[in-house]
Amino acid sequence: MIETSVIMATYKEEQSFLKQSIESILNQSYKDFEFIIILDNPENSEHIKLINKYAKIDNRIRFFINEKNMGLTKTLNKGLTLTKGRYICRMDADDISFNNRLEVQKEYLESNDYDLVGGISKMIDEKGNAIYSIKKLPTDFEKIKKCIKYNQVISHPTWFGKKEVFETLNGYRNMPLCEDYDFTLRAILEGYRISNINIAVLNYRMTKNSVSRSNLFEQYLFARYITSQYSKGLVASIDDAHNYVKKHNNKKDSDKYLQANIYFNKALNDIEEKKYIRLIKDGILLLFSSRYYLNKVYRFIRVSLCSNK
Repeated sequence: MIETSVIMATYKEEQSFLKQSIESILNQSYKDFEFIIILDNPENSEHIKLINKYAKIDNRIRFFINEKNMGLTKTLNKGLTLTKGRYICRMDADDISFNNRLEVQKEYLESNDYDLVGGISKMIDEKGNAIYSIKKLPTDFEKIKKCIKYNQVISHPTWFGKKEVFETLNGYRNMPLCEDYDFTLRAILEGYRISNINIAVLNYRMTKNSVSRSNLFEQYLFARYITSQYSKGLVASIDDAHNYVKKHNNKKDSDKYLQANIYFNKALNDIEEKKYIRLIKDGILLLFSSRYYLNKVYRFIRVSLCSNK
């Protein structure tokens, strides 16, 4: 029986990024896995050619092509139905897993009787240069239950968990831009134990689109609503979440939030490079950019404090 199923959804990533991602899984020190790759863009002939090339070399790859674009949530749910392993591992098509990732996460999960675990991501740019890295994540389940109401603390691209969790929760729900956050909140409310391993498990690629994409404010609003319900011990209603976002979303606040995100990422890079004068400048710009983003920063700080206790 296959122990672990790795699921990757791909669409139109750079060929070189996809190649690095695939090879980072195939070169894992832990070998007992199947690698399910689903292309959510049937017209992407270059991806088809590349993935088929790897599938011919390594029979652990199971390659599927959606008949039409389904979106990430439906594609991941499709992947879950195809899995044969006892464990599920997530992998994004432009990230790079370290070669001991599966081994250390599986050992950590089993040794501590957790149901779902994440790990540290090191942020890199499109050229592979280091940007910054989160130094420490909360690991204690009781602390995670408290601090997850401020921000997602189990990074989706680093997930490694029991298939049972995904089956019980019926996979991901249609909670746009927050399907992973919604999943972890529901998992905790269902009684599953979640943790992080404080080891870097992958390089997370920050592209220009990931920093400046126009739906960041919408994502914030969805997260704000589902966490407000979680704080009450409730699973958020999908319809109510959509209505909340529709009511509060507007172009002016969205543009301000987007600009603030650029300042915030610059500030993190300033800290990483120890450019403190530049940090002060970017910090001031951030301070006066968006009241909603300041709330996000507050949430970020609360999670950081939780991680360091």
